[in-house]
Amino acid sequence: MSEANYKVLMTLMSMDIGGAETHVLELCKALKRRGADVYVASNGGSYEAELVEFGIKHFKAPLHNKRITSIYKSYKILEKIIEENGIRLVHAHARIPAFICNILRRKLNFRFVTTVHWDFTLSFPWNILSQWGDRSLAVSEDLKQYLIKSYKVPERDILVTINGIDTEKFSPAAPPESVIEELGLAPGKTRIIHVSRMDRKANRTSYKIMEAVSTLRSEFPGLELIVVGGGDDEENVFSEAQRRNAEAKEEYILAVGKRVDVVSFLRLGKIFVGISRAALEAMSVGLPVILAGDPGYIGAFEEKTLQKCVDTNFTCRLCGEPTVNAIAAELRGLLRKSGQELESMGEYCRNMVCHLYSVDRMCQDAISLYESVRYSDRPMDALISGYYGFNNNGDDIVLKSVIDGLKEDIPNADIAVLSMRPRETKAIYGVKAINRYHFPQILSMMKKTKLLITGGGGLIQDITSTKSLIYYLWLIGTASRFGARNMLYANGIGPVKKPRNIANVRKSLNRVELITLRDEQSLETLARFGVSKPEMHVTADAAFSLKHVDMREAEDYLKSLGLSKKYFGVAVRSWKFNKPGFEEELARFADYIQEEYGFAALFIPMRPVEDSDISKRIIGLMKTPGLFFGEKYTTNQVIGAVGMAELMVGMRLHTLIYAAKSGTPVIGLVYDKKVEVMMDALDQKFYRPVEDFKWEELKGYADDILADKEAISGNIMAAGLKAREKSEENIRLCLDLLKRPLF
Repeated sequence: MSEANYKVLMTLMSMDIGGAETHVLELCKALKRRGADVYVASNGGSYEAELVEFGIKHFKAPLHNKRITSIYKSYKILEKIIEENGIRLVHAHARIPAFICNILRRKLNFRFVTTVHWDFTLSFPWNILSQWGDRSLAVSEDLKQYLIKSYKVPERDILVTINGIDTEKFSPAAPPESVIEELGLAPGKTRIIHVSRMDRKANRTSYKIMEAVSTLRSEFPGLELIVVGGGDDEENVFSEAQRRNAEAKEEYILAVGKRVDVVSFLRLGKIFVGISRAALEAMSVGLPVILAGDPGYIGAFEEKTLQKCVDTNFTCRLCGEPTVNAIAAELRGLLRKSGQELESMGEYCRNMVCHLYSVDRMCQDAISLYESVRYSDRPMDALISGYYGFNNNGDDIVLKSVIDGLKEDIPNADIAVLSMRPRETKAIYGVKAINRYHFPQILSMMKKTKLLITGGGGLIQDITSTKSLIYYLWLIGTASRFGARNMLYANGIGPVKKPRNIANVRKSLNRVELITLRDEQSLETLARFGVSKPEMHVTADAAFSLKHVDMREAEDYLKSLGLSKKYFGVAVRSWKFNKPGFEEELARFADYIQEEYGFAALFIPMRPVEDSDISKRIIGLMKTPGLFFGEKYTTNQVIGAVGMAELMVGMRLHTLIYAAKSGTPVIGLVYDKKVEVMMDALDQKFYRPVEDFKWEELKGYADDILADKEAISGNIMAAGLKAREKSEENIRLCLDLLKRPLF
């Protein structure tokens, strides 16, 4: 038998006595035995205590009530249950609970299934309240056809199940003395048992059964009828029984009301009259059964009526009208049979239930349905969001590492990227790409993708602008609402200054399933913000995992620039906090290195749109002008150029990462905390803030580095290899999430 080692929340109107309620009770217990962690939300009732006794937690919510206030209250209760208990699978068993759960799943991103126990009115507005979830169980073939025809539910999304009966509990045994004593039952009587929900709108058959038994009393002395069940018609049933008893001057009809010990009354009987689950329980006890109820009439259950009974789940739907004469005639026929014949009928009934209607089979049907929604069946593997299509070399390298990592494990992975230049991104990386601001297309992609990957890089910050932060948080929230999984990939967090932005970060990121971070400080920042729910790992920047680069492409490119001797690189950017005289200081430093060591100066704009002008201005201030790397180059060319330099001076984070990959010594210019963090991670002390440095300090760093270059290069290389191992965790964790069950 399949195990069910996951959490599931059952929602239904109540846990009072009834067919659907008993179905849920037995299903919950069976799932619990299989290893599931089961929760139930309903308005409570008689079966609540049995749930709790079995170790199943019950939450009370007014799910039985259609009032707007009750629906809202139930919504808030279910939301709290699901969030606090980490539930990702919800199973609804009635229209109001299903309606509420369907709204909630858009917010909380859980899998949602239903069981259809009966048909509903199709009139407005009730038809729009009917929601069937990702998949549905139908307790009979006719209900399956009802879903297909009335609600256009695809046949592939429906599994026919049964009302499973606990055949150990509902087994033939001697009637309990306690019930006989309680009711004052006389020995030697022939008892007919009728069990049903006593609701005014669907309880006409109970009165017909009482009348049918009344007509047979003279023919069969000692005949009694025990009526079991509660509901809003219970008092009327009791009054009718009392009236007939008074007329006969004999108490031959006992209306006992709502009882949880139904099996005790079934064991008192010789014949059962009724439908649905109550009829199956009677069969399990070994009673011959006459199927008669408000939905229809089949008569005595036997082999030739089996298929019709199975097709309607023993409800007799659309199988003719039960009349007093038909019920009386069927009872007469059975009462005339010998004890051995009735016993043989009862044995057939029990064997049928044990074979076709066991709780184990019902439980397995539910597990099969759960397994069918446990893994995402969406057509697109991943949608990647980040600062892409802006010709920022560092971000482009991150994108390449993510795509390469996904495709190495899933060669035919269906990937899309949100890009400022989608045509260019598509051509370079061989993936789908859409404009990052084409919101209708984004929403369409969100509905199709299994996973939204946000990153890498420093996206969760408001120092650039609040608008960009809102954009990325909106994408994360939309993915969650549309049922996609969410991952922050190798992100650096912060700075986030505004209290409102911090609150939005906390709210959005607590809905993300997996976060990988490029430094410990980012983890500390998230903790300070109150982000605690996602699985979080400190790894390293995604660029570290980029595979080996062929240096020949870079060599050829450098020759085309006229560079044929040793050189050092400078990669700077415009920044609002650069110190006055920033460019002059760097020009003097570059002149010193050229004059003292004979290295050519090569200025590399990591993001040409922001870095080219400042690079050219510094070149213009130099005594011996340096070389400009250009604005159109490949990834291999820039990584190779950094790797072959004798020394790098870098502001942008990925300059440091490229240097670490090849062991190139580097002097850091700190415009953002992430640069300082990276220099510390590389165990390098050669860095200064852009707001406060002098060229002589850079000169001293360069002299120290070049005096001990081999040892420093070795240290950087070792740190880079360690970072690469950590960086490769990003893609491993990403793939694990992509393949992980949804619950």
